[in-house]
Amino acid sequence: PTTSSSESTMVSIPPTFKAYEYYKFGDAMEEVKLNPNVPQKPLKANEVRVKIISAAVNPVDYKLVQYGPMILPTAPTAENPFRVGFDMSGKVVEIGSDVKDYQVGDEVFSMPGLESYGTFGEYLNVQTKYLAHKPSSLTFNEAAGVPLAGQTSWQALVTYGKLQAGQRVLILGGSSGTGIFAIQMAKALGAEVITTSSFRNTELVKSLGADQVIDYTKETWSEVLAEHSVDLIYDCGVEPASWNDAAQKVLKEQSGIFVTILTVDKPIESPIGATFHQIFNKPCTEFLLEVKKLIDAGKVKVIIDSVHPLENLMEAFKVQKSSRAKGKIIIEVAKE
Repeated sequence: PTTSSSESTMVSIPPTFKAYEYYKFGDAMEEVKLNPNVPQKPLKANEVRVKIISAAVNPVDYKLVQYGPMILPTAPTAENPFRVGFDMSGKVVEIGSDVKDYQVGDEVFSMPGLESYGTFGEYLNVQTKYLAHKPSSLTFNEAAGVPLAGQTSWQALVTYGKLQAGQRVLILGGSSGTGIFAIQMAKALGAEVITTSSFRNTELVKSLGADQVIDYTKETWSEVLAEHSVDLIYDCGVEPASWNDAAQKVLKEQSGIFVTILTVDKPIESPIGATFHQIFNKPCTEFLLEVKKLIDAGKVKVIIDSVHPLENLMEAFKVQKSSRAKGKIIIEVAKE
């Protein structure tokens, strides 16, 4: 094994490690396999090598395997398999020649970009532009649940939603991974928060700060809410098509904004002058630090649904696919 040294630490880095991979697109439950001998890649100047301690599951993990041809520029092969996973926390074991802000031993968390993902494995090389120091108040398991959902919701509410204190926001899917962060962030920003949820998750979303909860199994939000009374609707992937009808009734005229993380088949031109954004998460250190600030201030907490060992990734996928999870589904890659 190679050793990486800094003044205070010597870390042994094994030449190969365990990680999940797939070499053809299709059903993730069949194509994704744990490879016990993945070789370490050379470290680029702007990367750090991270020993992953925890990772988190997101729907994109299995959707990418299934819909990859529509999203990714290249396809995996037996010689060049693709890795799986977008959320992680861990410890820096080696730094690239240009890296200034991190040292061996630093505790970090990250959502790596599309060119370097693969968090369901023991090691990963990550560009520093996707990295931040882990909030000290969080465990590694908690920190792994933050980057994807946390950064997505920050961008939805702030970058695109322009949410201000005193405004009213409707979060569709409040108990989803992104919704749980969004409710807390919107409250921290001083907004009035309305969310949709099923009855069994009402207490959870209220405990996170929702001012009004609409049980979507019994009520329709476009009938419950006053016409043109909402500044921002953030769809956490449950009702993207509502832009075309219900949202036009509820959003404020001219200034209303609708943000969704899913695609909308033919988004209409708004008859009330509202704005539509379909967003893709663009992870970066800056957004990660904004979320970290809220965590450090005690305004955002991480809700964990369940924790699974690395070997049980497929079980964790089943929990995610069931849509019954309350919080993040965590993969414990190593013990803290």
